[in-house]
Amino acid sequence: MLLACAVFGISVVSEILSSRCLYGDGAHEFIRTLEAQGFMYLMWSRHFAFYTFELPLVLAIKLGVTNFTWLRIAFGMGCFLPWPISLLCCYWISPRNFWLAVAGCAAGYLNAAFMPVGEHILTHAFFWPSLFVILFARPLKPAAVIILLASATGMLFSYESQTFLCVPLALLALWRAGLEKKDNCRWAWTLFLAAAALFAAGVTVGLCGMLMPELQANYGGFKAGTFGIFKHMGWTFTWTVAWTALVLAALFSETFWRMISHKPGIFLLFALLMVWGTWPLLAPYHWDNGVQYDNRVLDMLVPLALLPVALLLRFRPQWIEFRRARLEPLVAALFIAQSLWQISATMHWYQDVTWTREILASHHGIVPLRSTVLAADGMDGHELYAHAIGGRFDWAWPCMSLALSPRPQINSIICSEVFMNPGIRAHFWEPFDPLNPKTLPDLKHYGVDYSDYITALDTMLPQKAEDQAATHLEH
Repeated sequence: MLLACAVFGISVVSEILSSRCLYGDGAHEFIRTLEAQGFMYLMWSRHFAFYTFELPLVLAIKLGVTNFTWLRIAFGMGCFLPWPISLLCCYWISPRNFWLAVAGCAAGYLNAAFMPVGEHILTHAFFWPSLFVILFARPLKPAAVIILLASATGMLFSYESQTFLCVPLALLALWRAGLEKKDNCRWAWTLFLAAAALFAAGVTVGLCGMLMPELQANYGGFKAGTFGIFKHMGWTFTWTVAWTALVLAALFSETFWRMISHKPGIFLLFALLMVWGTWPLLAPYHWDNGVQYDNRVLDMLVPLALLPVALLLRFRPQWIEFRRARLEPLVAALFIAQSLWQISATMHWYQDVTWTREILASHHGIVPLRSTVLAADGMDGHELYAHAIGGRFDWAWPCMSLALSPRPQINSIICSEVFMNPGIRAHFWEPFDPLNPKTLPDLKHYGVDYSDYITALDTMLPQKAEDQAATHLEH
């Protein structure tokens, strides 16, 4: 388990340093926070999640940091540190049951983590410390109280899935309040009642978010992904399902356990885990990072599926105790494989970051996406060709260009041909129009200068840019 946590830690550090926080919605979130020089949120029902992601970045801005490299690192810390912090809290509360939170992270979060700006990630991350405090924190310590109330408050405005995760937490908090009342611990009784009230409020907010969705497209996409998840599970989720079946077989079959616990079985499992974890490097043209975005429902389903196990650990620990020696190494192996996949995917991502910065440094004006190497092997993966006219995150390229620009003087902006064609662009949302200098984000505070880009843009006839975009779209 120590090795597994170390590999996970390496994956987190690599994600922060490689600016993977900019994938998908991340680039837009980064730029809009820089422009506002303060907290921003897209949806009222999720604004605590946005504040959590943006907190280190906003602190850096308020401290006067203007270098984009350090600002990207700060934003990456907000995106990638919540889960390590959550796991540390769970370990502090109950080291013996720590493996359960690890299982939740490996089977849930790491199957849906490639796009870091996902509010569902935080809802799941807040769930485990809350559950551990309620079930395992006896006697109750002041630090555990802080963890519980902070997690319950964080879940209040995080993601619609909080509706389902907060219900069992509210009921368990009421149960724990009853225990504290029997023990005549009035202050603890009050605190658990307060936590139950926060969880109940979270259910209400989540219901409002589902019944009156602020972004219909996002809500529709979540429902479509939920119903279609088993049709196209993707690489990591497929392996997770297979590994879960292996774990269950090892728990209930002595013969199978002997097969996998001897040297030939161990070597075979090691080889399988290495293929599993390094697949983005072994088959760079046969992996789809966008599937992890579709898997975001797992951040709700996995904690609910593991909740009965947590209850067994609290009320009938002897039922699991005699299988602990088998469970922990198998869960640790799952954690290692999933973390290795994230490391491999990050290495692939960083290669694309390098290409992007080279393109931005060597071009002037608008750069059509499909005229570059990023078209076939870009940061949006092969999703570029998954839709009739463009990839899911094609709109993010202008924001990505600003966020990854090698210097404050902007020379060029990469733009998908979809958003260079007026006939198509009118039907799609984009944060700003890179063909219209008046809409460029105001980033003067950080020394960003668009003059070279605007000069280059003026030399490009609009009709020429549109014809070039149409040609690439036809191809």
